[in-house]
Amino acid sequence: MRQLAKWLVCLIVILHGTAFADNQTSTVSDVQSQNSLPFRVIIEQMNFQLPVGFHSGVIGTFRGLWILIAGRTNGLHGFDPAGNFPPDKQNTTIYVVNPATGSVIGRALSDASSGLTQQQIDTLSVTSPQAYQDGTTLYMTGGYGFNAGDASYSTKPVLTAFNLPGVVNWVMGKANTTLASNIQQLYNPIFQITGGRMYKVGDVTQLVFGQNFIGPYTTSGNGEYSKQIRRFQIVTSKQLSVNILPSLPQIPDPNYRRRDFNLLPTLLNKNNLLKEGLVAYSGVFTLTGGVWTVPVIIDENGNSTMADPNLSTTFAQAMNQYVCPTASLYSGHTLNMYHIFFGGLSYGFFSSGTFQTDTEIPFINQVTTIKMDANGSFTQYLMNSEYPVIISTGSNPGNQLLFGAGGVFIPSSRISHYNNRVINLDSIREPTILGYIIGGIQSTLPNTNTQADSSASPYIFKVTLVPL
Repeated sequence: MRQLAKWLVCLIVILHGTAFADNQTSTVSDVQSQNSLPFRVIIEQMNFQLPVGFHSGVIGTFRGLWILIAGRTNGLHGFDPAGNFPPDKQNTTIYVVNPATGSVIGRALSDASSGLTQQQIDTLSVTSPQAYQDGTTLYMTGGYGFNAGDASYSTKPVLTAFNLPGVVNWVMGKANTTLASNIQQLYNPIFQITGGRMYKVGDVTQLVFGQNFIGPYTTSGNGEYSKQIRRFQIVTSKQLSVNILPSLPQIPDPNYRRRDFNLLPTLLNKNNLLKEGLVAYSGVFTLTGGVWTVPVIIDENGNSTMADPNLSTTFAQAMNQYVCPTASLYSGHTLNMYHIFFGGLSYGFFSSGTFQTDTEIPFINQVTTIKMDANGSFTQYLMNSEYPVIISTGSNPGNQLLFGAGGVFIPSSRISHYNNRVINLDSIREPTILGYIIGGIQSTLPNTNTQADSSASPYIFKVTLVPL
């Protein structure tokens, strides 16, 4: 998807502060040093990895296990109608990872014991679906993928509820059960989104932005963007059902024409009371092939606000524009939210200590933190820690691999957090494992030339937070 920008815009590199009309804002905000932050992060490679690469899928957790579903096993897509998203690179296996032992067990959706129809297999092996977990149920919507019945491509109009204990038992062969008996599905156009993000706030599920892409992915193709927050309530009963609520804003907002962005759970200060909410950061692409830069704040009811992009005082995100592993932390002592972004694709980056930009939106290993204070003001900081150095032994051998795009951060189950899964920063008083990064695209070049220059990452990283 980064390559789409390459063909849509002039290939130039500009200095910080220079006008660039293709982005949402003509400039980006300064990126400051981490020195004023109350913590540092350390990223280390784990001593085991996945049997295959994995990116742009979803992950659930159950009793310390990680359950990997959907996504892809190859790298960055191309634009050849015959091979952009090859069906044989869709992840059609559910993996159960035990990080305590390093064991990884997988079972194919096509296994005779799954009990699935081919249509169900197609809906469970999609790219870039939306998901969140509630208790022991993982909910997944949409995603883009192949339809075996007529050899077409589409975004799936389906909500799937995975009973994770049963899914784990099926994968590990511990019970006489089928996968089909541990999922429920509903079909409705409201779920037909890919590249969006989904989160439950209170009792309302918010399906934020994204697009409905139909047909092969080509340079001239374009999905229908929702430009809204779709809302529904999942009814918890033996039979899966939903109450569909009005989408917000009522009239789709052109500023919300976003996909492949980061959506982070947030605690919002409203009249000195903490309220649950979300912040949608950046994403791609503007109508002229640039990146979105101004965050969108979403409250517990799905109402959204965005600062005026034309004001010089408006915060414009400079780095980590594409979906990547993220973490949310809140300090009740300082009333500050902290959102950490681990690598991925970025308009801005640092080279030899100097901030630069690249309209091709290159892969980077750099990590930033955005602080949101009690007044809703944003500041972005460059962290000193990056992904560890791992050298490519395949394409472009000898090059350092670049990580993060389409990867997932799994918070540690041992750390204190608020009801909406925001980590309680004040409870961390010594170096503590914050969580783990799994999967994503690994690239051998900042700007790839061929599909062989990138692949799906099998690596797993541990993230430690060091309070100051």
